[in-house]
Amino acid sequence: MRFHAILLVRDEADIIQQSLKHTLKWCDAVYIYDTGSTDDTWEIIQDLARQDCRIVPFQKQPTVFSKGLRAFVFSKFRDRAAEGDWFIRLDADEFYHIPPPEFVRTKLEKHETCVYNQSYDFRLTTKDVADWESGRETVADRQRPLQERRRFFVPLKISEPRMFRYRETMQWSPDCSFPYNAGYVAQERIPIRHYPHRDPVQLQRRCTLRSIMAATSLDPGRHWLTDDWRQLVVDCNTENLQYWTPETPLPEYQFFNHLAPLPKRGLQRFAHALLLPILDQTRPQFPGNYHPEKMSTDITQRLLKAFSKQ
Repeated sequence: MRFHAILLVRDEADIIQQSLKHTLKWCDAVYIYDTGSTDDTWEIIQDLARQDCRIVPFQKQPTVFSKGLRAFVFSKFRDRAAEGDWFIRLDADEFYHIPPPEFVRTKLEKHETCVYNQSYDFRLTTKDVADWESGRETVADRQRPLQERRRFFVPLKISEPRMFRYRETMQWSPDCSFPYNAGYVAQERIPIRHYPHRDPVQLQRRCTLRSIMAATSLDPGRHWLTDDWRQLVVDCNTENLQYWTPETPLPEYQFFNHLAPLPKRGLQRFAHALLLPILDQTRPQFPGNYHPEKMSTDITQRLLKAFSKQ
């Protein structure tokens, strides 16, 4: 059983090295698509790939983000997987708190083949900003482990599918964020430490990128429209905000809103046990002529101009 990760990146130079080194503690291969980084992200990835062949830099291209991009990467590398392997959706700012191989071994029933995440959303606080503005923390601190720098988190009830067990007949089309009938959903969620807000410089860059990229989306989320990073900073006394000490257990939560109601779940168990090869034959295959949508020259120039001022 091997574990394959699909990673999309964009301007993650401050974190990508820590992220990949953490991932390589458990991952057999990580396939990386860069949607157009303007910092050193791609160069760092290539340098790490020369040191470890499990890192596979697939492609860098200024690309409009879409849910089909992961399906595109999957279509290019699925032939490296064997029946029963696992594929994991990976983001550069996320750290799997329990390694997926350990989670599969200790937390899953044999018939559970799709896993959702339990996200611990680590936030930038008013104290962190005060430390930054006073010079007690600087860009040089990015060399320190991220878990030592950001300690306050909010547990998220909302969840997304992150892992599925591979079968040779499964299909994943560009209009889907996850494969068709990816698997029977596990009750347990895999814990992930999420660090989208790491320091003021990174957060302002993130806001700039997303607010400009929102013009390419038909339905941008509210967080894509925030152009002032200070709106995302939280007070240390904020309700639900909790403090975590590294090397200690994270609090566990028993949220089940990612599961279908019991009658439907029973039908899903039957279908996943007996009908998947038949259902897979009814699903569209990934189109051989698919190409990611390139970012317009106008958006690219706006990004370069905006980042040159920061």
